[in-house]
Amino acid sequence: MSDKFINVGILDKGKVKNTMQTVTVTAKGQITIPADLRRKLEIAEGERLMIVCEGEILKIIPIPKLSKLAGADKAIFKQKKPSKEIEKIRKEWDKDFEKRVKEA
Repeated sequence: MSDKFINVGILDKGKVKNTMQTVTVTAKGQITIPADLRRKLEIAEGERLMIVCEGEILKIIPIPKLSKLAGADKAIFKQKKPSKEIEKIRKEWDKDFEKRVKEA
């Protein structure tokens, strides 16, 4: 195990500011993101994260699914469910996005 300190940053979504917590790296190189940060940043099981190395600093950035970015007119459509066609398109966007992330 390395004695080197690793700074881990998380993309600020306006919900978590100036938060620093300690995590432990397992033998397989895995870490666990603390539950309170996962809840505040809305990181769910299976979501993809980007790791950016800047010098000796690691940044962990959640990759939002395209379907989560929708909603500019949220107030207009409040209490209304999207059509099956829109849901289908969102699922296709998510699949395409996942494919592009894997290829990158």
